[in-house]
Amino acid sequence: MAALTIAYNDAAARVLCPISIAGNIGGKTLTPGLYKSTSTLAISSGDLTLDAKGDADAVFIFQIATTFTTTSGRKVVLTNGAKAANVYWQIGSFATLGTTTEFQGTMMADQAITLSTNATLNGRALARICAVNLDSNPIVKPTP
Repeated sequence: MAALTIAYNDAAARVLCPISIAGNIGGKTLTPGLYKSTSTLAISSGDLTLDAKGDADAVFIFQIATTFTTTSGRKVVLTNGAKAANVYWQIGSFATLGTTTEFQGTMMADQAITLSTNATLNGRALARICAVNLDSNPIVKPTP
């Protein structure tokens, strides 16, 4: 728990050149950087692509003030050298991955995380206060 709190606070405290995002980020392609949402965030109308632009050390950090959700069947797609081990989702309250979602990265939620039936995770699901709820979910620890 101590290590999670340190990592969560580190991700939340990042302030250098944040890129504002809001609402639904489905259907977008994002490059490495710090992304900040001041309210809820969703991947709901298409898949999200994270493009490392050939940099195997590229880092993506998402700061989400409140809730984060994906609708059923959505994907986070990694391209051009992007690695799940370098993708971080700092979530201010709750996260829910919809049924059969294919997700990448480390989710750090202040409250709880729910992975709906058959949602897959290449990464980690860590909740500070409540629980991580699973339902037939394959989870793979990402390779460095």
